[in-house]
Amino acid sequence: MAAAENIVTNPVELGRTIPQSSGRYAPVNGREPPELDAAAPPQPDYYAGVPPLNDEPPDERADMPPRIHLRDRLLTVDDLGKLPPTAPLVDGLIYRDTLVQLSGGPGTYKTFIAIAMACCVATGTQLGDFAVPERGKVVYVAAEGANGFRKRLLAWCEVWAVEPAELGDWLRILPAPLQLGHGADVADAVDVVAEIGASLLVLDTRARCTVGLEENSATEQGLAIAEADRIRSAAGCAVLAVHHTSRNGTAGRGSNTWDGAVWSDLRVEGEKLRTTIHCEKHKDVESGCEHQFSLIEHTVSRYLLPDLDEDDQRKTLVLSPARDLAPVLVPARQKVVGLIWELAPEEQGFAGGPSLLPADAGRMTNIANCGVPCLPFPQILWPDVADHIAAVVRLIGVVFVSLLLDVHDQSCALGIRADTTLRARPHVRRCRRARHHV
Repeated sequence: MAAAENIVTNPVELGRTIPQSSGRYAPVNGREPPELDAAAPPQPDYYAGVPPLNDEPPDERADMPPRIHLRDRLLTVDDLGKLPPTAPLVDGLIYRDTLVQLSGGPGTYKTFIAIAMACCVATGTQLGDFAVPERGKVVYVAAEGANGFRKRLLAWCEVWAVEPAELGDWLRILPAPLQLGHGADVADAVDVVAEIGASLLVLDTRARCTVGLEENSATEQGLAIAEADRIRSAAGCAVLAVHHTSRNGTAGRGSNTWDGAVWSDLRVEGEKLRTTIHCEKHKDVESGCEHQFSLIEHTVSRYLLPDLDEDDQRKTLVLSPARDLAPVLVPARQKVVGLIWELAPEEQGFAGGPSLLPADAGRMTNIANCGVPCLPFPQILWPDVADHIAAVVRLIGVVFVSLLLDVHDQSCALGIRADTTLRARPHVRRCRRARHHV
């Protein structure tokens, strides 16, 4: 073939090019192309307006910060000493700027634990024996739906003696999944946690937030972990993923990629209003420990849920704030004190009537730590002094009954411990006699 050959487009097969050296089209697939008529109209340009091909794929993460060269990311030993230490968010359970997995089987109360953790962080309330050094903003992804979520939050406020207004802007709820496999969802989450300065992001549950990613695939779950890390690094927040366990065992269901990637691996077991958190792993702090919690049945007051008349509609479970045996006896005490409040006439304002509340009343108190929400002492006086005195007497009666019940609960708890000690004494005496004979 001659060196000075040029390329001519074949009108029969558009898009293909063949070399020409003698003024004729070279045969294509052994066939001679038809002769071209010099007067024939020009062929249309089928690729008009189509941009030229680019060998490099489009940048799907144009919103990400520019890449820093490897040489600029290298650290010396002295540089490592300048890195900030891992700070606790819920000391002993959750740490800032980390990935956390909370896994448990059905009915182990893992969602109630996650709600308590989120509320404690949002209000700066100590979670049992675990301190919350500083309150922080929380984003809770209720991926399984938000029905009944408000009832659970209000129940937590009543049992833990926290005003619902304290949650305010500190706790935000997303009533839909945040898909870690969708770039747009992840980009939105990065913006949100950075804008509000979130300290904690809860994904409840992980399975609902990884739809379309194979749960048993280490490769696809690794992509989900990378996106969760991307959200974490945007605000230095902790990302808590609530997950189900496998049928046999306490480890998270599916690929064990998450087990190795998370900073903290918390595993939950529970039944009959008792639950245990086992710290399977913390990367740089003590792990291998177990922490027990109890739950109580609680009926949210009509004051907070006036639209729900039936008690069953306002009933839910709450993680107990107590740390001894007394919380098991709280529901009975709550029923008695709640009954007294129910019997109070509404015209006096003690049953939640509007006559009690001033315009700015929103504060709730907790009488004798009884776990029952009580309306604030009235800031206004009733016209009838006799009614006023009767109402004060009722209030004193409620406090007195609550104190008696509280003392009874503590006595029961001490009685349980004393009974346990008495049972152990014969064994101790036998041991002493055995030593004496030796």
